Amino acid sequence: MALNSLDTRIVLVRPRNPLNIAAAARAIKNFGLKDLVLVAAYEPVWLDARAAVGAGDLLRSMRMVGSLGEALEDRTLVLGTSSLARRRPAQTIFSLNQLGEVLKRRKGARRVAILFGSEKTGLSNRDLGRCHAVLRIPTEEGVPSMNLGQAVAVCCYELRRCLQGSRGKPQEASAQAGASFPMAGATVGEVDRLVEAAERLLGERSKGRGRSDQLRELALRCALRSRDVTLLLGVLRDLDWRMRQPESSDE
Repeated sequence: MALNSLDTRIVLVRPRNPLNIAAAARAIKNFGLKDLVLVAAYEPVWLDARAAVGAGDLLRSMRMVGSLGEALEDRTLVLGTSSLARRRPAQTIFSLNQLGEVLKRRKGARRVAILFGSEKTGLSNRDLGRCHAVLRIPTEEGVPSMNLGQAVAVCCYELRRCLQGSRGKPQEASAQAGASFPMAGATVGEVDRLVEAAERLLGERSKGRGRSDQLRELALRCALRSRDVTLLLGVLRDLDWRMRQPESSDE
């Protein structure tokens, strides 16, 4: 698979240090990528990063959005990164050296996002709930976390390596990954619209990790196709219409 055949977006969620953003941008350019999005970045940090030296054109063109949903709207495969020091996600976990296997299993997915959390807390459980799978960089157990810019560089390097075919046959996925990793799916935006429709039908807008988050995670695990989402949205609209009809009584 050629590098330019995959539309890859690097997403930094709540970054705190402009130097890390600049380092991430430079790494992205080093390995031939072009799409960088910041989610909920503190504006002065974003502006300082754009003035940094090293990858000026990419830093000037990077986008800042207010929510993770905006950053992932058009993506068909989302991979979150985590040291797993404080998280126990429900998603399938792959080691970074299995990235080639992930892409092989999702060969129909051409719009990929790789997420990196803030320097202080990493990705939250709710952030990871928007991912199809989790990537872990294999580090020493006593020092599990990496600098944000370095983590982006390592992941971009591995992505380039496996896409250019220099690794040879990908390693087998871990036993935890098994065969449960979804093969193909709708965009994250389509899944979000399905969840929103279910929320409206159920009349629930719960805070925290409620049924809506669990439904989103289920849909991502199942990797619903676009036509599946369309069918389910039609079913929900029909249910909503039927529930609004007055009950008929026998004369």
